[in-house]
Amino acid sequence: MHPTFHTSFVAFLKHFNETFDYFECHELLEDYWKEVSPWHKNHALTALILLATSMYHWRRGNLTGAIKTMRTSIKRMEITKNSPFFENLNFQKLTKNMTSALELMTSRQKFQGFTIEITNPSLQTQVSMVHFETNEDIHFLIHKHMLRDRSEILEEREREKKKRDDL
Repeated sequence: MHPTFHTSFVAFLKHFNETFDYFECHELLEDYWKEVSPWHKNHALTALILLATSMYHWRRGNLTGAIKTMRTSIKRMEITKNSPFFENLNFQKLTKNMTSALELMTSRQKFQGFTIEITNPSLQTQVSMVHFETNEDIHFLIHKHMLRDRSEILEEREREKKKRDDL
């Protein structure tokens, strides 16, 4: 299976292009990246994770975080431009949109989203077949990292702490 047809990548594209849930985009790709290439920061997935992070920060008005992550994302896109993760996407249009977004951020313009063009019809079909319950509350989307249920994260941290303490 081509890596862009992985369920996490398909869900990432759906969220980025349609629900604009950039926080969820980050979560999906981070899990996928940990599956395929943990600890390799110069990876195509980390470039896309940083893109989602930048868009999330920009929409929240955190221009410092948005600019920093977008710059790093653009650098990683260039380093990994021959990755199979970009084969079914319009890479040049994506990097052009990212550069334009960075220019808007640095000139302190308000958030302007964009989509990732999918060039493979089969992948586009896969993405269009995915349906998510969407939260229409823009406040929730903008502040999701603070408003989401964090019980699983806190439980995992406690388990890890216990493991370390038992050593």
